[in-house]
Amino acid sequence: MSITKLDISLEQYEIGLSGAVPDRSDWSEPAMDRGILEFVALFSGIVFKYGGRIVHGAHPAFTPIILRQARLQAGHRARKPVTIVVSDLWARDWSEEDIESITDIAELLVTEKVGNAGPEDTDTRNRSLTAMRRVLINTQNVMVAVGGKMHSHDGFMPGVGEEMKMADEKGIPRFLIAGLGGFAKELAANLTPTSLRNSLSHDQNITLFNTDDVAACVNILFEHLASSAELTQSVSNISNGIMD
Repeated sequence: MSITKLDISLEQYEIGLSGAVPDRSDWSEPAMDRGILEFVALFSGIVFKYGGRIVHGAHPAFTPIILRQARLQAGHRARKPVTIVVSDLWARDWSEEDIESITDIAELLVTEKVGNAGPEDTDTRNRSLTAMRRVLINTQNVMVAVGGKMHSHDGFMPGVGEEMKMADEKGIPRFLIAGLGGFAKELAANLTPTSLRNSLSHDQNITLFNTDDVAACVNILFEHLASSAELTQSVSNISNGIMD
């Protein structure tokens, strides 16, 4: 990938970045976190460099990386380059310093807690996160999912799965980076590339489903975001409230 800045703009994109590092017990190879976090850094950095925005649900492993890349790459803008959406189930425990560490570079949207218990309660956690994810989906026009916790035995709703489903219902183009493992890999085994409505070729989607080459994944995404007229039209339709 060239280090020279190209005459390209990603300003039309509000890219939802969905995912998490899987629990270590679910890792299929050593240092699975390295590839996922490297993807988050490289992809968000290039999005910011070319004028796009990232929308994210305040996952503690991803958020510091996204904010750092925004500070490094976004430059001066009229609007902050990041939107962070978080449930009050967690935000109520944040200090002023915590909030300031986000809002210098990001818009912060806090959604209502649903239920009377804390984050350890399955019902309160799932309902609160579902409410948060509805807001999250409504603030994006493209989704990229990578990694994701499995939640096989704890009763918690896998976030990547729920966010992908909500985005599908809204007709949002989705990209699934499944070769790096996590819940994204499980999803990829049970869907067809055309269902993602991202206008990539079948072979390109299959590459994203299978490769652990971070640079290759970012190249495919960047070139497509920068050049696809079909994707641009889909994004315009989403922004204007037109379903495919």
